[in-house]
Amino acid sequence: MSKVNITRPDGYYDFYDDFLDDGVSVAPKALRAKIRTFLEKWNVTATSFQKVIAVNSNSYGKFMTMQYKNQWSATSNGTYMSAAYFFYVDQKLGKDSITATLKRGQAVAASGITSSMAQPLVEPNSNGVQATAGLPSSSKSSVGLTPRGMPKTARPAQKPPLPDLSSVNIDERVFLNPKEVRAEISAIKRRYKCNNASIGRAVGEMNSQPGAAVSRFLDKGGDFGGGQMEIYRPLAHFCEKFRVYENKPKSAKRIMLEAEAADGRPYLGHDTSRPTIFFPGAFLAKDSLGRLHYQSGY
Repeated sequence: MSKVNITRPDGYYDFYDDFLDDGVSVAPKALRAKIRTFLEKWNVTATSFQKVIAVNSNSYGKFMTMQYKNQWSATSNGTYMSAAYFFYVDQKLGKDSITATLKRGQAVAASGITSSMAQPLVEPNSNGVQATAGLPSSSKSSVGLTPRGMPKTARPAQKPPLPDLSSVNIDERVFLNPKEVRAEISAIKRRYKCNNASIGRAVGEMNSQPGAAVSRFLDKGGDFGGGQMEIYRPLAHFCEKFRVYENKPKSAKRIMLEAEAADGRPYLGHDTSRPTIFFPGAFLAKDSLGRLHYQSGY
């Protein structure tokens, strides 16, 4: 089988801030084994791999032969961080990752596939119907083609960058609980080209790791996980500014919260992340807005 050359996919460096925030803990020997497994499994050339991770052959060769008295000394070699990032971003890119592209190429028996190919090649057959290169037209349903022989989905358009929301005026009260804020942040990430670091900077995190607090908040769970973190309120305001910027209507829940709170602080529900003293007969119950309320039982 011919060797495969890979190329760096679009958006490869979009996750670098998140990568630095998350930190690298893999041992150099384990990373070296992971590289070799990847190259052997997909028959990828070491030269093209070096180009993708942007290291020279000397650094790569020294890292792969582990010419160090202590394996952790290899972390000073640029190949360590670059290769660790390669596998990190390969997971983040999903169907657009290099591994996913190689899988598609293997499925259609393509030998010269590169990572820039988001869909299998198609070419007309003798009947004028498009089929995947190297396969008969009867196989088209198994490789993701429509009845007309075209790819089911085109490569998504480039996401726009985060807009400047500094001039957007909002009600400074918070109407989203932490869980709802996390859901909104995820939706914003799907629509715009951004990561935790750029979001952190947008809400005023100006330290050396602007995405760290955002990452910790997003890792929390439950309706009120992270509700005591300083980043919660700025992120809630960030989501509200996006709603205004995109001219989206207020939800039915939001309208009811505003009517209920008047000029006061909206009640978002009982925070179960905090200790609660239950007196005899007391219990928690949800209201029509899905909020938990403490019921005394009397």
